[in-house]
Amino acid sequence: MTLIAALNHDYAIGRDNDLPWRLPADLQRFKQLTLGKPVLMGRKTALSLGRALPGRRNLVLTRSGQVPFAGMEAVASLEAALALSAEAPELMVIGGGEIYRLTLPLAERMHLTWVSMRVNDADAFFPAFDPANWQETSREAHPAVGDKPAYCFVDYQHRGG
Repeated sequence: MTLIAALNHDYAIGRDNDLPWRLPADLQRFKQLTLGKPVLMGRKTALSLGRALPGRRNLVLTRSGQVPFAGMEAVASLEAALALSAEAPELMVIGGGEIYRLTLPLAERMHLTWVSMRVNDADAFFPAFDPANWQETSREAHPAVGDKPAYCFVDYQHRGG
């Protein structure tokens, strides 16, 4: 299981059910890393997308059994999501905060985009994690350009144990 998220150094990931920043390179990376793989999300994240993500199996963890858009599948539990994606090489967890908290203890990898931007009114957060439990496997820094903040793509592998 792999978590993929963009967050700032306060672990903020969202504001009013949307991303607090617009980083086209991050969206391209997200697409490249998730295309052809099942993606697991919560109901609020599913709503924020506005549609099912094409080229991916869209699994929505929800107690209601309802999904907001055609092309999405409801799953009642994390175990059900894992069973449905067992044949896939990788299950990509795409948010939001509650889903990240639920899945972080089981994650093998993380693809994080650290964004250098303060978000004073953030209302969704990635769970804090102990860096000692994660091995950084790659880092790619990008400077601020125009109104776009600086950001860094960082990949992690769980140290196990």
